[in-house]
Amino acid sequence: KGLKLVGFQRIGCHMVFDVKMDFTRKARFVAGGHTTDPPPCLTYASVVSRESVRIAFLIAALNDLDVSSADIGNAYLNADCAERI
Repeated sequence: KGLKLVGFQRIGCHMVFDVKMDFTRKARFVAGGHTTDPPPCLTYASVVSRESVRIAFLIAALNDLDVSSADIGNAYLNADCAERI
């Protein structure tokens, strides 16, 4: 947190989760979300329900299976960025 790179600017980021009127779930990673509007057709990511995760854990526990996880980071930038990143 104390490290500051010369010539670079920190940009705040956060995740936005949404459930649409047709009950589709959407999630997007927003960098500097207060400055740009996300394109609605290019930011879809499916979101698993809590019940599905609990059922998967139940099946794994009943069958004495190991559960592994992975964190996949993807970034799609659709606009030019003036800052050096």
